[in-house]
Amino acid sequence: MTGCGPLGVGALRPARPTSVEELVGDIQARRTSLTSLRARMRLRSGLARMWTRQAILVQRPSAIRIDVLSPFGLALALGTEGRTLWAFPPQQRVRYEGPASPANFARLLGTPLGVGDLVDVLLGVPPTREAIAPPTLARVGGEYVLTVPYRGGSQLVYFTTDMLQMTRVEERRDGAATMHVTFGDYQDGFARALDLVAENGATASIAFDEVERNAAIDATAFEPPAAPRVLPLERAGAPS
Repeated sequence: MTGCGPLGVGALRPARPTSVEELVGDIQARRTSLTSLRARMRLRSGLARMWTRQAILVQRPSAIRIDVLSPFGLALALGTEGRTLWAFPPQQRVRYEGPASPANFARLLGTPLGVGDLVDVLLGVPPTREAIAPPTLARVGGEYVLTVPYRGGSQLVYFTTDMLQMTRVEERRDGAATMHVTFGDYQDGFARALDLVAENGATASIAFDEVERNAAIDATAFEPPAAPRVLPLERAGAPS
């Protein structure tokens, strides 16, 4: 068979045999080999669905720092070490703080994931789940599907059958989808395009423009900046 496929014009590649052990091992190898990230990215989320430019730092297991940029400089800085989420709009001279919960991340950043899961996804792997039974593998159409049962739900990881490239991750509880992440635009083995959808319908799209993997990041980068006033995070407005 020839024609225009998702990888371009030419013969469709035959399916490559694989196994649960190979796919699970590949995910674990990716998780181990990539521990930090320094990048420039664009984020589109919320009702306006407008792209904003951001600089981001990511460090395993649970540290994130994001600077939301505007044509006039820094519009908002936010970060977490895994427990406390802070937001600092420099022009207001106020720092907002609260728990690093999925709800607070969704409120400030528009991403429908908690900090640990978001770190995994940004670094190009499925959120970490502890399997309560052996994972299974099936072929569904033109994809392999790796199913990982965990307490309360199941994680489905989809791969192309030819290159064994991860394309998306879904999580289900009680038969309903609770999370959907799509990986795309792979360059040098790293997904530069992410689309995230949560159970409540919250969505976010991320496009990486510049990427430095395994960057050396000082831990102080994730600490909250000094500010004359500190207020509860609930009082912070969403970034424009």
